[in-house]
Amino acid sequence: IEQAREYAMNYTKSLPDFLCTQVTRRYVDPHGMEFWALTDTLTSRVSYVDHKEDYKLVMVNNRSVTNVSYESVGGTTSAGEFGSMMKEIFDPETEATFRWERWATLRGRRAHVYSYEVDQPRSKWRVGYKGEHSTQEAVPGYHGLIFVDRDLLAVVRISLVAELPATFPLQQAQDTLDYDLTSISGREYLLPLRA
Repeated sequence: IEQAREYAMNYTKSLPDFLCTQVTRRYVDPHGMEFWALTDTLTSRVSYVDHKEDYKLVMVNNRSVTNVSYESVGGTTSAGEFGSMMKEIFDPETEATFRWERWATLRGRRAHVYSYEVDQPRSKWRVGYKGEHSTQEAVPGYHGLIFVDRDLLAVVRISLVAELPATFPLQQAQDTLDYDLTSISGREYLLPLRA
């Protein structure tokens, strides 16, 4: 875990500046019956410059948009996949607890799997909801799994499950983020593959 922590805390420092496209497909299950329906597709330009992420919405449902913010489209959104999510889990100030779970194989490579938990008072994960009549935000505690590549000692998967308050309009928020090797300017970098 300490080697994974060192990797996580220095991860963003090792990345070059780059631009990429992020496509987010949002699904809703309004009745909790596991009947998920696609509500919309958001396409963003993500820039990573000087160790900072910036998300700009460029298309909604395959139609170009300009000067449209995430907040204005409503629903839930996500950010932080390029490193801040990983860093917050491993940051000593977060005081996450880790426990060895098992070995796994992910995309043909062996990985250590650890469970972790972040208590609500130490959480920085914000879950926002913009409904028809209200906008709310919660900062929940969360837990999940961390996959650490055995040979690279690099984090290759993170899952998060929010522990949301019973009064919050959303009752489930979770994320799984996979990293994989990507070539940029002839060098290999571990970058988000999908979330």
